[in-house]
Amino acid sequence: MSKGEYQQRKAIRLERLQRFLAWASATYPDFVAKKNHQEQWFTPYIGYPYPQFGRAAKAFWLGLEAPAVDATLQAPEPQSLLWRILANDRNDFHCTVDLFEVEKTFDCGPVQSLLDPDWALALADSDSVDAFAEHVRQQVETKVRGRLKRLEPALLALPVADRARVLERMRPALARLDDFLAVAVDTINEVRHELRYVVELRHGDLVLEVQRRIPSGQGHVLGEEEVRELKAVDHRELADKFALLREEAGDFDLRLLGHRRLMEIFQLEPGKLRRALRTAIRDHREKMAFAELLASDPRFVHYHKLYPARRLTRQWTALLGPTNSGKTHRAIEAMTRVTHGIYLSPLRLMALENQERIEAMGVPCSLVTGEEEIIREGATHFCCTMEEFARFRQQHWDVVVIDEVQMLADDQRGWAWVDALVSAYAPTLLMTGPALIEPSLRTLCALCEDRLEVKRTKRLSPVDVARHATTLKHLEPGSLLVAFSRRTVLELKALLEMSGKTVSVVYGALSPEVRREQARRFREGEADIMVATDAVGMGLNLPAHTLCFYTDEKFDGLQTRQLGVQEVKQIGGRAGRFGHHDQGCITALDPQVLKSIRRLFNSPDQPIDLAQFQVRPSIDHLAAISDLMNEPSLLRAWLTFNRNINYGESFISVLPDELAEWIKLIDLPDVPLWLRWVFACTPIRGGLDSPASSLAQRWLKQVAQGEAIELPRLFLEADLASLESTLHIIEAYLHLARTLPDQFPALERAEEHRHLLNEAITRELSRRRKPRRGDHRRIGGDTRNCGKCGRPMPVLSRQFRLCEGCWRERH
Repeated sequence: MSKGEYQQRKAIRLERLQRFLAWASATYPDFVAKKNHQEQWFTPYIGYPYPQFGRAAKAFWLGLEAPAVDATLQAPEPQSLLWRILANDRNDFHCTVDLFEVEKTFDCGPVQSLLDPDWALALADSDSVDAFAEHVRQQVETKVRGRLKRLEPALLALPVADRARVLERMRPALARLDDFLAVAVDTINEVRHELRYVVELRHGDLVLEVQRRIPSGQGHVLGEEEVRELKAVDHRELADKFALLREEAGDFDLRLLGHRRLMEIFQLEPGKLRRALRTAIRDHREKMAFAELLASDPRFVHYHKLYPARRLTRQWTALLGPTNSGKTHRAIEAMTRVTHGIYLSPLRLMALENQERIEAMGVPCSLVTGEEEIIREGATHFCCTMEEFARFRQQHWDVVVIDEVQMLADDQRGWAWVDALVSAYAPTLLMTGPALIEPSLRTLCALCEDRLEVKRTKRLSPVDVARHATTLKHLEPGSLLVAFSRRTVLELKALLEMSGKTVSVVYGALSPEVRREQARRFREGEADIMVATDAVGMGLNLPAHTLCFYTDEKFDGLQTRQLGVQEVKQIGGRAGRFGHHDQGCITALDPQVLKSIRRLFNSPDQPIDLAQFQVRPSIDHLAAISDLMNEPSLLRAWLTFNRNINYGESFISVLPDELAEWIKLIDLPDVPLWLRWVFACTPIRGGLDSPASSLAQRWLKQVAQGEAIELPRLFLEADLASLESTLHIIEAYLHLARTLPDQFPALERAEEHRHLLNEAITRELSRRRKPRRGDHRRIGGDTRNCGKCGRPMPVLSRQFRLCEGCWRERH
């Protein structure tokens, strides 16, 4: 506010004050004026004990002359703007003004805002209620016109109808006037000119129609010539981009991509346009090539129609029920009653156990796994691991037994179960698993046009969850303690041994032979307690009367999570093995963990109802793709297969993440594709950073150069972790020796090394760890809660402040 404006407002304020004081003194003889007056001088007089006195003060403050004040107080007009102010109305008021020959009604905010000095002192004096309302209207019009001053020439240049269209976009709230000013120029430009237009780009039969718009934010009102120039510049830029598109396409007919896809690519910036176009052309050529391949090569038809098994209407018999319900026993008995039978297992140890069981029944049976073969002369029965069934799928079997059939939903290995179920050339398929897999079996059986019969099994000995938790010290002989990491298993073993107990252990890094020996020690009473990871949930027959959970959480590679319902049932069901105990008991080392285990064990399973079944290509598929697409990479050939092969809605080709990472390490273009496939199918234990992985990568290069691979040297005087890593190397060598005997000739010595390593690992597991301070308290069951989440701390973590889950979140 300038000094002149301030002096003018001050003069108006004082003049109205004097008028009020004169009126008050004449009307009320005992009236005494305030000695000092603030800017809004009417405020103190609102509380004076004279009738209507405060309203009179407001009226004079707003510029009403004395006769108009008296008339208003004596005969109020309740609907008038002035009386609404004097009566303390809190609602908004509206005012219609003329803006460049267009009427516009504004919401001016609360009516009491007119008492603010910026409003009141800007109003001319009024001799009536109507004059006051007109002065307010004029003031609103002045305010709005003042704010639109810079737009006035442009608005007046528009026809009245277009002017009205512009002002229609102005929000009615007077307080939002600045929002309109920010976009007013763009609004005027849109009304005056056709800012949206279509640019046609043509080259021969190729036509692109590109929707365009002159961008907003020009900052000034555009003229006709300026609009034409902007459109011309834009057209030239689009033409250059169109030329770039054609140049990048070369001799490829861009029309084949379709107008929609072509427009999506054209909208990209040049660098991204090039990459997107190359990808689109590659994908199109890929699809066209595969269309020809699908039409001419029978290997690429619908997956489930590839196999001779489609000539049969097979009988699927699913034995579904909980653990320890005799499912596998019934399946093996049925298999031994036929002439030709094969048992398929998820684990080498399970295959070995059942091969021995079958031979104990007087039926010669061969064993085939990735690491070993035991071939019986004239045997007509086989036990093998699931992935090895590919060697036998073309043979006719009377019965095929598929154990742990719920594994068909597994992310990494599910394809092998699907492959066995779809391709087994046998009139009868027997499968075992939990009841939750039934919906998926029905779907897959219907796809194969076979018949399914579900037979429910019941647990042969009851199992209950204990009412009270236990401690390490009070674990009775014949108990099985389950933890979820190798480190935890070994530490629990040491603590139990300090309490005078003998202990055997089982965890994933151990070979089947060592697991079997550890199970034997427990089964025959040489070990009082077995400590195991959840690897014990599948494939070991253990006479444990009590199964104790160390915790109800496990780290799954990404996060620490609570156990699932089926995990608890699968593991807990190992208690009370039929034929050894009348019943089983499930317990835990902590009351809260036991409460969680009880809830999960008694919860219903969520059915597994797969809509798609995982499959994967063969080397024949990938070799055909490599030849067709001139693609040297095994990984890219596999991904190409996944993108293009139409197996229908029910089957989906997959490449598990772990396998993809392994293939990246061995996908060398100078190595034959079939050889890379052999190594891709070789299980590498210990992870991709393990010694077994490093050696396998070196072996691949040596075999590709025609070299034979010598068996690595054996060091038996090493710690447990080193012995396990060495065993992983030997097992990889054995697997490759079965597939490439000329390149890996030391099969017999490798089997000897495996035997020596298993003995060394067993001896190492028998060593007792020296006790540490505090170990005896943990054996006795002292308790401590996590300092963050409040959950009970596991036995081995009670020297820390945070549980493992909270520690991981923090770090």
